[in-house]
Amino acid sequence: MNMLRKLLLIVVVVLLAACGSDGEAAQEEYTIDEATGLPLNPETIPEGDFVVEGTISSMNLTPQSAPEFVLRIESGRTYRVRAQPLPDILYNDGETVGVANFVQGMQVRATINQIVGGPETGNTTQLVTEDLVIIR
Repeated sequence: MNMLRKLLLIVVVVLLAACGSDGEAAQEEYTIDEATGLPLNPETIPEGDFVVEGTISSMNLTPQSAPEFVLRIESGRTYRVRAQPLPDILYNDGETVGVANFVQGMQVRATINQIVGGPETGNTTQLVTEDLVIIR
């Protein structure tokens, strides 16, 4: 009986190995943003920069020198992004957005960069942008 269990285990392991992948992870095919040539609204965060077009799901506007936004794309995926200072955030027509005018649901576009924080952040990767724009 013990030998039968071992044989069955070996057969199962061989079948699992035969049905498994060849070791290569499936790569997401990104939509490319025509203006920048970067991935647009990726479901998985790619290496390097990418572009997000979506809506403001939530925000923390303090400090005003480093506000943080949660941006939601059409698929429901969200990105927590540290943006440029509030006075530097503009509408897409160049007009300044007053602090009191930021509301959830605003349409935005931003090029996202990834930076690795230091020990104070646990060496985590943070998403940052210097070109968040509110789309009217």
